[in-house]
Amino acid sequence: MAKAIEIWFGREVAGEDLDEGLMREAVLRNGGGWHGLGWIGKGKWVVVRSNVGSDGHCCGCGEQLVCVDIDRVETEKFAQSVASLAMEREVQSNFMEFQNWLDEHSDYEAIVDGANIGLFQQNFADGGFSISQLDAVVKELYNKNKKWPLVVLHNKRIRTLVESSSNRELLQEWMDQGLLYGTPYGSNDDWYWLYAAVKLRCLLVTNDEMSDHIFELLGSSFFLKWKERHQVRYTFAKANLKLQMPPSYSLVVQ
Repeated sequence: MAKAIEIWFGREVAGEDLDEGLMREAVLRNGGGWHGLGWIGKGKWVVVRSNVGSDGHCCGCGEQLVCVDIDRVETEKFAQSVASLAMEREVQSNFMEFQNWLDEHSDYEAIVDGANIGLFQQNFADGGFSISQLDAVVKELYNKNKKWPLVVLHNKRIRTLVESSSNRELLQEWMDQGLLYGTPYGSNDDWYWLYAAVKLRCLLVTNDEMSDHIFELLGSSFFLKWKERHQVRYTFAKANLKLQMPPSYSLVVQ
C-alpha cells in the first residue's frame, strides 16, 4: 500500500492543481472518509517516508496530525439507529425510560461496560465477577478528570453482588453518587452502554470489539470512525490497571 501511494504521488497527475470541491465529491462517490484537511496542494510532490510520533507529529515535515470524529449530525443519526435497534429487541418502554433518564443525567465523560470489566480474566476455578477490577477502573477515571463515570450493569448482576456486605456498601455508594445504572431484567446491557456513549459523545471503557453491533448497524458508516475516537481499552497486569486511551490522531489519510 505504501509503495502504491509513493508511485501515485510521483506521477504527473498528482502534480495537477486540485479543486477541493471536486476532491470532496470524488471521495464521497467512493465511500467517503476524507475530513477536508491537508494534502490538497499545487505542483509536484516531494515523496518521503517518515514516522509519526506518539503525539501525532510527523517526524518528516513537523505537521500535527488531527483527530477526526463524527460530527453532531452524524452522532445524532448514529444514536437514533442504536436506539431503534435496541427498541426492536428490548422491551420498548424500558429503553425509552433509559433514554429519558439519560437526557436528565447527561454530565458524564465516560461510560463503563461493567460486565466486561468485572468478568475480565475470570475464567479460572475460583473466578467470578471481580468488583475490585471495576472499582479500579471507576477510580482511575475519576482521578483523570475529577468526574465520575457512568457504570452500566445488569440488575441481575447487581442483585447477586449485593448479597455480599462489602459489595453492598460499595454499590450503594455508587448509586448515591449517581454513577451506576442497572439495566432491567431480560435486557441486553450492550445497547445501554453503546447508546449512552454515542449520545453523550463520551469515552466508552470496554474491551468488547462490538463486532456483532457492526453487523447489526447496517448503513452506519460512522461506526469504525466513532469507535477509534471513543473506545478505551484496558489491561490488568499483576492486578495493576492500565487504560489504553484512544490514539492522539486518526489513522486516516491526511
